[in-house]
Amino acid sequence: MTTAPNTDAPDPRTGLDSRRMAITIVAAVVFLVAWIGAGLLEVKAQDSYVSSPGPSLLRLALIAVSGAAAITIARGLRPIPRNVFIVITVFLCAVEAIKSIFTIDTFGADTGVLADNPALTTALVTVSLIVAVAFPIVVALALAAVTAQLVPVAEAAAPAVLRRRSRTAAIGLFAATGIVLLVWLLRTMFVDAMFLFEYGDAFNALGAAVGFVSAVAALRVIAESRSLPADEPALGSSSSGTTPRSARTLAFVVVACGLHLCWESTILAVGYPPAVAMGYPGWVISMFGLVLGSLVLAVRTLNCAPAHDVARPGDRARPGDTAQSDETIESDDSNVANDSTEVGGSGSNPSNES
Repeated sequence: MTTAPNTDAPDPRTGLDSRRMAITIVAAVVFLVAWIGAGLLEVKAQDSYVSSPGPSLLRLALIAVSGAAAITIARGLRPIPRNVFIVITVFLCAVEAIKSIFTIDTFGADTGVLADNPALTTALVTVSLIVAVAFPIVVALALAAVTAQLVPVAEAAAPAVLRRRSRTAAIGLFAATGIVLLVWLLRTMFVDAMFLFEYGDAFNALGAAVGFVSAVAALRVIAESRSLPADEPALGSSSSGTTPRSARTLAFVVVACGLHLCWESTILAVGYPPAVAMGYPGWVISMFGLVLGSLVLAVRTLNCAPAHDVARPGDRARPGDTAQSDETIESDDSNVANDSTEVGGSGSNPSNES
């Protein structure tokens, strides 16, 4: 005795629908802005010319906003990874909040008060370095994992829409690469151009932000393309519920490097030295990681879109259509039989004629 397959079973793929994906992208942009703003205020709060607690207090608010945005991004994760991510996010935000509290100069006292506590100063600097490097990486991992989930076939966009989105995401990645490379080449060729040194980092920050958003959009396009039913091995759906590991890795590299490069370049564009996070080596690593990752991910995104329309679940034959086609076949067969009878009856019969 054989059991018929259960066609009504729910799709095991638990990707985000369009509305939740839009919320995730907005949360990612909010995190980018809040995190960069917190970095700027951190440097400003340590400036010897600042004697008010405003920057540190505002930084506390931005840290809270960035933490809330990060938790919103992680809503699409599975329960255990989501809980782990929330614990890590709360811990990192609490550490940054404590640091901001220590740097608040409430009563306008001398900003060199912390100089009398070298152990506390060293601890704050070490913790700040860990958080500055770890928090963007953790958020990039969560964002790549959430965006890379396949969606049910009914939720995937049409092939024509995916082709248009893939071109848009690839153009954004190429634009980010072109901006960063152009500024770097101009600085290398025209060393005496002070304009490039004063405002070049602003263009770098813009290119990094464009690459950050485009990488998320590109990974989403790849996930939806893999969700469509297709016969080609390169486009076939995956039973694991995620996109290929190479696409997730590329998107993670672009997002993480884009976050760090945008942060460092913004601080440099404002006029502060690169004395945060990993300094100049971190800026160089982020730049080349963004450029190489964006180029490869852009090519991968262009190749992932289906070249032709594929059959969607709503386009399949319905039971009524099958019954109607069977009736049509039966009517055609009866017409053929009647035609043959008429041909046989109209033929000459030698016995009757005789």
